[in-house]
Amino acid sequence: MSSLPTASALHRVGGLAVGAGALFVAAGAGAWLTVTKQLQAEKITVPGNAPRFAGKSVQGPATAYVEALVIKGNAERGAGGRTFADISNALRGVDAQSDEAKELRNHSAALATGASLRTSLMTSVLAYGVSAFAVGLGGFFLVAGSQLRRADS
Repeated sequence: MSSLPTASALHRVGGLAVGAGALFVAAGAGAWLTVTKQLQAEKITVPGNAPRFAGKSVQGPATAYVEALVIKGNAERGAGGRTFADISNALRGVDAQSDEAKELRNHSAALATGASLRTSLMTSVLAYGVSAFAVGLGGFFLVAGSQLRRADS
């Protein structure tokens, strides 16, 4: 046979939930601000060929995502539409000392640089999402905890 929790137990659990909620909100907001400051310090501007936010500073999830898309498109165009696999296959069929091999290696390096930049920007976008989740979860804990603390009233 089980019994209902006492009001003091609900009050204690509510207090823990409020504390956890405050911690989640603070951590999420702190992470959001940190990522924003780091992106601002890079002084990245969304280029003119972007579908949105052209000329805007990269300092949030939307501008970081658009910049990653632009980098991907520019790298693919710069490589003539070839992928890493295409370039690797083409390199196997040409003389390693030829001008064509040199051009293919340059395309491969440009694709690698673009992939690295995109990965960094997408990591920022992911960090924004996790930060927003933490703030939202913290808000839920704050509300639920405050309701539990009222249980003994």
